[in-house]
Amino acid sequence: MGAAGLAGAAALVALSAVTRDRVHPPSAATVVSVRPIAAGSMVNTDDVRVIEVPVRVRPERAFTASEIVVGKVVSSAVDAGEVLTPSRLVGADLLAAQPADRVAMTVPVLDAHATGARAGSHIDLYATGSGVRAASDVVVLSVSGGNGEAGSTWGQAAPTQLTLALTPTAAAQVTRQLSVLGAGEAFVVALRREGAR
Repeated sequence: MGAAGLAGAAALVALSAVTRDRVHPPSAATVVSVRPIAAGSMVNTDDVRVIEVPVRVRPERAFTASEIVVGKVVSSAVDAGEVLTPSRLVGADLLAAQPADRVAMTVPVLDAHATGARAGSHIDLYATGSGVRAASDVVVLSVSGGNGEAGSTWGQAAPTQLTLALTPTAAAQVTRQLSVLGAGEAFVVALRREGAR
């Protein structure tokens, strides 16, 4: 091959490399928040927008259209720029990713925000006073109240509420412990280390 041929081949290889670098990875329409949304708040049209997110980093169950989430209530605080998925919304979808035998139960707890408990965390639950462990290694579905949010009664801060995914047996145990809590008492949350099961 002559010099001209070699130069042409080199140019073709360089052009192919540039073209390859300009090819964008597959992406999909994805609903993200444009501002922080407080736990228990309804999602408004101005709270979200749809952007293209690379499929390789996009949550599989992310929403694709804003009208699906507008009017729904978020189960726990949402940060600006966060991808919205069914687990972030209040309703039956909370249990969508859980085993079929799980039930959702909401219980009052001493400030879970201080422990860093959030949707997806694994926790142990202890009854104040008796110290009895009411539930072990259960998944938090949502966190609401507390963290300075105003309550509707007496003007006091709303108590923190955790919604948990429990087996029927664990739910019965939590219910028994809940029934013996004194006035003003709540459960204490012990956060499990990630990966320690």
